[in-house]
Amino acid sequence: MTALALAAAPPQPWWKEPTRDQWTAFTAAWFGWVLDAFDFTVFLLVMPDIMKEFGVTATATTLSIALTLLLRLAGGMAAGWAADRWSRKLPLLISIIWFAVCDGAIAFAPSFAVVLVLRTLFGFGMGAEWTAGATLAMENWPTRSRGLASGVLQGSWAIGYLLAALAAAYVVPRWGWRALFIAAAIPALLSFPLMWFVKEPPRPAKTAKTESSFLALIRTSGVLRRVLWGSGAMALGFGAYYGLTGLYSTLLKGFGQDMAGISFHVALFNVGMMVGAISCGALAMKKGVAPAILIPTLAMALCVPLYVGAVPGALALGAFLGGLFGAGYSGTTPLLLTSLFPEHLRAKGVGLVYHLGAVPAAFVPMTIAALSEKAGLPLGTAIGLVVVISVLGLAALVAFGPEEVRAKPPAGAAVH
Repeated sequence: MTALALAAAPPQPWWKEPTRDQWTAFTAAWFGWVLDAFDFTVFLLVMPDIMKEFGVTATATTLSIALTLLLRLAGGMAAGWAADRWSRKLPLLISIIWFAVCDGAIAFAPSFAVVLVLRTLFGFGMGAEWTAGATLAMENWPTRSRGLASGVLQGSWAIGYLLAALAAAYVVPRWGWRALFIAAAIPALLSFPLMWFVKEPPRPAKTAKTESSFLALIRTSGVLRRVLWGSGAMALGFGAYYGLTGLYSTLLKGFGQDMAGISFHVALFNVGMMVGAISCGALAMKKGVAPAILIPTLAMALCVPLYVGAVPGALALGAFLGGLFGAGYSGTTPLLLTSLFPEHLRAKGVGLVYHLGAVPAAFVPMTIAALSEKAGLPLGTAIGLVVVISVLGLAALVAFGPEEVRAKPPAGAAVH
């Protein structure tokens, strides 16, 4: 075949470009994030039941969310260090087992204090899973379809949350909220056969210039600026997400929804998130990260009244749009963060930025609960206020962010 014929040949479909090993690594990371989401969000779904059984307030119960997210930072940094030093695969497997055991033990908790301790420990494994999984999946994926892969990977969180809602609708009315945590631990056993087939991606040999300490990360030219910007972006993105979801089941219960109704609206939210995450990931690959974040965040600011029930009869529509616009831009996250750092510091950098951003966002559900219980704001108003501030703040940060964030993708990067 002549060079002219080769040039005229249609491009290879994107799904044929990754190797079998790349698909297996991506599947492992995707599956781990589904389990992570399932195990984290079951707590959000049964918060009203836990509050009732142990006689605690919403503010006290949301302290558990804050502690979980705070310990994510330690888990993310530990996994980043281990992944850069030894392997990407081992921290992923350990983290899945860790958070499954912690969540399953909640089913036998005799007091809210024990629930608090177990959920705090859960956060360590949760942080480790994302850092190891995102790095394993993204760093060797073909560049041409990396944006779409980023959206699919991050969208798997919505699948985990959706499955948690379906499980809650079936399990809780029959066996109570404790049985849901046992159900959350069981799927982690499926990670063993999957991880058996995952091969560690090839990595360059270390040299004196590829020191992988956190100090080296900060000292590397230009990296500190990216860490600060990325952490701020993650904080605002997380703030919007936990504002939307942290007390959503409590809000819905206030509108007279039972567990079936709560699960239905949560399912709609996550269908919207899946559609949004994949769409935003694909848009980021074609037009750049900035428009893939700006369009949905600005749209979400307009849709908040629908989400919080300010428009009678529009709760279902609001749930879907909340996921589509309020969480869909998360589809750009793996692509964005893994592109900020050099390979030998990537896992560490991704873990640091992602989980530093989670630190201020950890207090968002508590802030909303306090605004409602202490300041007397209606719960829907408190949720809406925090979400609008978060999405508009994120839009501003992206619009005036570093050049690499606002840059368009290189020619020929679109997925075919």
